[in-house]
Amino acid sequence: MANLDFIEKDIIDRLFNNSGYVLDFSNCTFQSFIYETIQIDIYSKYPHLSKGKILRAILDDCEDINVGKVVLQLLRYMLSKKMLNDDNKQLFDQCAELGNRLIGRTVTTNKKKPSDNVAPISLNVDYNQLLSELQALSNSPDTPQERGFAFEKYLHSLFLAFSLKPKGSFRVEGEQIDGSFELKNEVYLLEAKWTSKPAGKSDLVIFNEKVGSKSSFSRGLFISLSDFTSEALSSFSSGREVRIILMTVQDLAIALSKKYNLETVLWNKESPPQSSGVLKTSPSSFAYAGEHIPCAFT
Repeated sequence: MANLDFIEKDIIDRLFNNSGYVLDFSNCTFQSFIYETIQIDIYSKYPHLSKGKILRAILDDCEDINVGKVVLQLLRYMLSKKMLNDDNKQLFDQCAELGNRLIGRTVTTNKKKPSDNVAPISLNVDYNQLLSELQALSNSPDTPQERGFAFEKYLHSLFLAFSLKPKGSFRVEGEQIDGSFELKNEVYLLEAKWTSKPAGKSDLVIFNEKVGSKSSFSRGLFISLSDFTSEALSSFSSGREVRIILMTVQDLAIALSKKYNLETVLWNKESPPQSSGVLKTSPSSFAYAGEHIPCAFT
């Protein structure tokens, strides 16, 4: 059941439901729309109900993320059909806020990219301790699986130290995600690979699809112990929408040794500035203060 109270359900109902009809959907198009969005056959699950009652049932029965997907896709549908007007704009904005909240995305208005010249926020971070713990993980005699779990816990502590609001492992519809954190008020899913082989193109494709399946706004960070294959870096972005940024354990060690603010490092990967002498971008990487750190695809 979605985390919606009576008033919030009423807001959604008033925008989309009109005496049993949902927007301008026919029975067939509404069935296709819901199945494409959350893979539920509404007329098998809810036989003999009107479209409006089916929408209410979805709000009552489905998990947050699925209800959020339905709400956001209905809003997109309204925009594509030019249904937004002065009369429904307030309800539209309220539903957008509810949908984004349900999928785990925090929305801010008038978001601006921080200036490159603004000094980073001062944090009480023990860089030496974090670097020492990372090196200890690399030298650990434990099995790869044990090191992987230990690395996951380490990353949780790391993101917590930089006030990135981490969350530990969680399972979403049968998919294992290593965790999540917040960057500039946006939720990023996390994949951490602790293997001796470089992460390949297939690894990136799978994670990118996981991220994209959550919503049209989702983002992700892929961290690899052993870099990424040349094929992954050169061809992954071809023909697909890229939702992820990349980082290696070596990059992390460099950032900690140089005492860089992790939030700044990750944000520059997401939106690398072009100012001369600070960062130089290429299709898959940028140089941060003279050090090579893989970046987002462009």
